[in-house]
Amino acid sequence: MGRRRHGVPEGLEPEQAAHVRRALDKLEERLMMAPPGLHRAGDPATEDACVAAGLTPAAAMVWACFDGIEVGAESARLLMVSEISSATAEAEAEGLIRPGDLVIGDSGRDLLVLPADPYEEGADVVLVEDDGERLPEASSVAHLVLGWVAEAGVLFGDDGEFRDELFGEDGEPTAAARRKLLRRRLDVDPDAPRPRLRLAQDLRATGELRGAAAELKQVLRRAPELPWAHEALGRVREDEGDRDGARRAYGKAAEFMDPVDPELGAYFWAKAARWSDGDARIEAARRVMTARPEFGREQVAAARALIEREAWAEANEAVALGLAVAPGQVELLALRGELEAARGGGGGGVDADATDADGDGDADGPGNVPHGA
Repeated sequence: MGRRRHGVPEGLEPEQAAHVRRALDKLEERLMMAPPGLHRAGDPATEDACVAAGLTPAAAMVWACFDGIEVGAESARLLMVSEISSATAEAEAEGLIRPGDLVIGDSGRDLLVLPADPYEEGADVVLVEDDGERLPEASSVAHLVLGWVAEAGVLFGDDGEFRDELFGEDGEPTAAARRKLLRRRLDVDPDAPRPRLRLAQDLRATGELRGAAAELKQVLRRAPELPWAHEALGRVREDEGDRDGARRAYGKAAEFMDPVDPELGAYFWAKAARWSDGDARIEAARRVMTARPEFGREQVAAARALIEREAWAEANEAVALGLAVAPGQVELLALRGELEAARGGGGGGVDADATDADGDGDADGPGNVPHGA
C-alpha cells in the first residue's frame, strides 16, 4: 500500500482539499489498523492517469494515495484508475447510467458514480442501484471509502470474521445492527444523504417521528430535490396527523420524480391527492391519470391480491389511493365495502393503519414503492 501527496489540485479550494485530506488521513489509519486481509489498497496512481480517467480534482486526491481499494473482503470496491473507462462504457451500454457519469466503484450489485452535476444530485458520489434508481451516497470519494471501512469495523471482528450476533436468521443485519451501521457511516460523513434517509426511515418505523423529521430536514438541506426524502417526510407527516404537511411533501416528491420516472411520480401524486381537497385534489388526480390512465384498475388488482393475503392495512392503502384519484370507480367502492366488512369481523379495514403500500413489511423507500399499487 503506497502513499503519495500532491499539493492542492488545480480547481479545488484549499478548504475543500483540506477536508478531503483529513478524510484520507483517517482512512489510511483505519486501513493500517484493520485485521490483515480484510481490506486491500493499491499503490498511488500517477497524476497523468488520474487526469486521463476524467477524475474530478477532489476524487483524484484519493487515487493519488490509493489506486483502487477493496473493503470488507471485497464487499465494496473502489476501481483502479485503469478500470474506470471500461466500467463506465459497460454501464452506458447497459443503460444504467446518465450522460456524464463516471463509474468509480461498486458495492454488491450497485454502482458508484461521479455525476455530471453533483449539486443537482445532492452529493459528489451517487449510488446507482441495479434497477437504475439513483441516490446521493457520499459527500466525496474519500468519505465514501472511509464510510465503507467504518461500516466494516462494525460488521467484522478482530479476526476478520463476521460478528454473528449482528445478523438475524435470514442472514441480514438486525434492526439494531442496521442502525449502528448507519450511525457509524454518518459519524465519518455527516453530509451523506442516503444513509441519513435510511436512518430517518428506521426512526419512523419505530415511532420516533420527531427524530425522523429532524433527519429528513438535514437530508433535504443537502439534497433538496431528492424525491425519496420528500416522500419519507410525507409519511412522517401522515403519522403525525398533519394533513397539509403530508400533501405538501408528497407533492414535492411527485414534482421531483416526474422528470425521472413519470409512472412513479404518478404514484406520489396519488398520495398527494389522498391528502388534498377541492381543486388541489382534482389537479393531483389529473396528473396521475395523465401518466397512468389505468391507475384505478391497477389499484383494484393490487388490493385484491393484498386481501387474498389478508394484508388488510396494505389493501386499505391501495383502495384509498385509488379512490383519491377515481372516486367513482365501482370496483374500488366494492372493495372498500369488503374491507369495511372485514374490519367489522375483526380482520381490518378502512381505518386500519396503512403505512406499507407494497406489503413487504418495511417502510416504503427507494426500490420499494410499487408501480402497480
